[in-house]
Amino acid sequence: MAVRIFIFSLLVISIVSMFLTIDKDKNKSEKKDIALITFENSVMYTMNDEKVTRIVQSTKAVRYRQRDEMFNGTLISSVKSKDNELADIITADFIEKKGPKLKFVNHVKYNRDNFMTLKTDILHYNLDTKIAYNNKPFIGTYYDNYLIGSELYMDTNKTYFKSKKAHFKINLEEKE
Repeated sequence: MAVRIFIFSLLVISIVSMFLTIDKDKNKSEKKDIALITFENSVMYTMNDEKVTRIVQSTKAVRYRQRDEMFNGTLISSVKSKDNELADIITADFIEKKGPKLKFVNHVKYNRDNFMTLKTDILHYNLDTKIAYNNKPFIGTYYDNYLIGSELYMDTNKTYFKSKKAHFKINLEEKE
């Protein structure tokens, strides 16, 4: 009788173990994202039929399957604004690109030609819509005027800008 119970319990354990996965670490290692290619001191140009539209420079660029990472990077992009063409320059310690979306992290500086600058810790930028936004505090200048605020939203094509908790200091000194 004891032998029958032992054989029956072995049968039940073997059937249950067939449907359970024993090695869960194998699935975790497969999901790990490994670098496909790495560039040191890289420069990338994006061109259309007429001119160079975007330049991306970095000290190190790493390409993964679903994203790109750049360290100490600079994005130089030309933007048409109403009548003239402007240059947007964004620098950061770390840049992550997923599709058309860029995320700039740490010491982010945004310059539009010579008249506008912004400094913040995080900035999101969409390459298709040319919209920059964040939900962190920022400081900036517009010509000689100062701007401090949080939750930035800027449409660079329409030159539309909005912010929450904005404080704008206008320099009223006469210039000669």
